[in-house]
Parts: sequence; structure tokens; C-alpha cells
Amino acid sequence: MAAPSETLLAFDLDGVLFSSEPFLGEAYQQAIEAVNRRHPGSFDRIPATREILQHIGWPVPTIFANLFPDADRQALERLHQQTLDENCSRITDRRGILYESVAETLRSFDDQGYRLCIASNGRRRYIETVLETYSIAALFAPLVTADEVGDKVGVLRAQMNALQPTLVIMIGDRASDAEAARAIGCPFIGCDYGHGHRKEIESAGPIVDRFADLGDLVVAIAGDAP
Repeated sequence: MAAPSETLLAFDLDGVLFSSEPFLGEAYQQAIEAVNRRHPGSFDRIPATREILQHIGWPVPTIFANLFPDADRQALERLHQQTLDENCSRITDRRGILYESVAETLRSFDDQGYRLCIASNGRRRYIETVLETYSIAALFAPLVTADEVGDKVGVLRAQMNALQPTLVIMIGDRASDAEAARAIGCPFIGCDYGHGHRKEIESAGPIVDRFADLGDLVVAIAGDAP
């Protein structure tokens, strides 16, 4: 059995703790329009929000490559910065959604002695803006981000090296989260209320329909750990 102090709970961000869905389409639209105003013809279309959400969970360069396969490198770099500005502005204005019971459940885990970290493909400024806006940053270990170590697998490995837990549990809503858990050989809990589709994660581990239901599963997995 792994004690709470020996257990690291690694949370994806978008679709698990937070949703950018209310503003994401608008943020991309305004970012693309801003880049096109300064550099006409950089992008010939604006993806629908549904299309953008299908790619959330992967590293930003992968998302952009999928959405804009014919755009040149400089245009993508400009869009990278512009979307970050647009998104963070809207997060600060609380136009996103911190899912129900997230803050209370995280504080409960922290009170019990569990160690918490963010394991996201999001950019550092984006993650920091979410955590600080909703006053939950202090609950997590110091950030390691995908723009520093490449991807979510790199984030998990860096956090494991830094924190030396006996057990890691990856908690996510997308195939990329389940794949990261497989890559490091840790248990996975799926969240079926976010951006993902159940079929992406249903074979990877147990699934919750509400964030508040994570506690019992965490206890069960930790109890089964050698």
C-alpha cells in the first residue's frame, strides 16, 4: 500500500480541472484575425470550436500542425504567441470554467497528504494563469511544462525524478493522458466530463463522471500498490 505522502497525483489541466470551451473558438478567431491583419494571407480559415477541441490535450505545435498543415513556420510562431495572449486574457477574466468540486477536492487531497502536480501539454504561462486565477497554484508541486521538456511524458518523468514518489496516478480525459500513463507504467484514472470522448480512455483504467468521485478510486489504487 502506498501512503498518501508517497503518492503523486498527476492531473491534466484542460478537460480535467478546467475548461476553455466557452472562449476557445473566439480566442482562436481573434488570434488568427490579428495575425492576418499584420501579415495578410497567413491563414485562410478559422477552425470551428468543435474542431479545435478535438485536438486539445496534445502539444501546441501538434495542434497547430493538425489545424493548419499548409501554414509556414513564421505564421505558426506568430499564432502561437497570439493565441496564448488571447487565451490568458480570457482566463484572467474568468471566462473559462473550473469544473465543479475541483478546488474542494484538490484541497482534500492536499489535507490528506497526497502530493499533486500538473501533467499537461499546455504552455507554462497558460497553466500558471489558470492556477493563479482560481487560487489553486499553492496546492501543486513546482511546475514542469511541456514547452520545457517536450511533452506530457517528459513532464511526468521530470516530476517523478524531482519528487521520488512510490506511486504515480495519472488523471486525464484524453488518449494523450492514457498514453503518457502507459509510457511511464503508472495507473490511470479517466475523467468523462471534459473535452475527450469516453472511447479514448475507457480501456485505460477506471473512469469517473465527476471530479469529486476521484477520492475513492485513488484510495483503492493506492491500497493495491505494492
